[in-house]
Amino acid sequence: MRIPGIILLIVLLFGCTRTDKIPKGILSQNEMRKVMWDLMRADAYVADFIMKDSTCNEKAESAILYEKVFSIHGTTEEAFRKSLSFYESRPDLLKIVMDSLRIDEKKAQENTTHIKRPEADSALRKNKMIRKAGADTALIKKRMNKKPVKQ
Repeated sequence: MRIPGIILLIVLLFGCTRTDKIPKGILSQNEMRKVMWDLMRADAYVADFIMKDSTCNEKAESAILYEKVFSIHGTTEEAFRKSLSFYESRPDLLKIVMDSLRIDEKKAQENTTHIKRPEADSALRKNKMIRKAGADTALIKKRMNKKPVKQ
């Protein structure tokens, strides 16, 4: 009875341990996030610009951009696919990658919403002031056309 009990205890101990260690040949979560982010940006570029150009082949352009992304990150398509299948088999680890991608997307959106628009040129400002003034338009036009006095 002792031996089966010891074997059962060993199986339970090793069976219940959590292995978050990423095997050799698999991209780390951070590197996977970076590669996936750049691949999504490449897809957006193809959708926004390449598809509008009827002379370009969408699939060929996508393949070229994907290869550039892989070379920038020092990996290959095969290594990426192998890593992707590993993370798909481990939803707990994939969730971390996807959540960090969502955070990156929010940061990118925040950065684009804080871009200042160029100010309207002086002619537009004059017209707006004149429209707001209503009856005193002649007086405002006279004031705006007046040259500043040098001191």
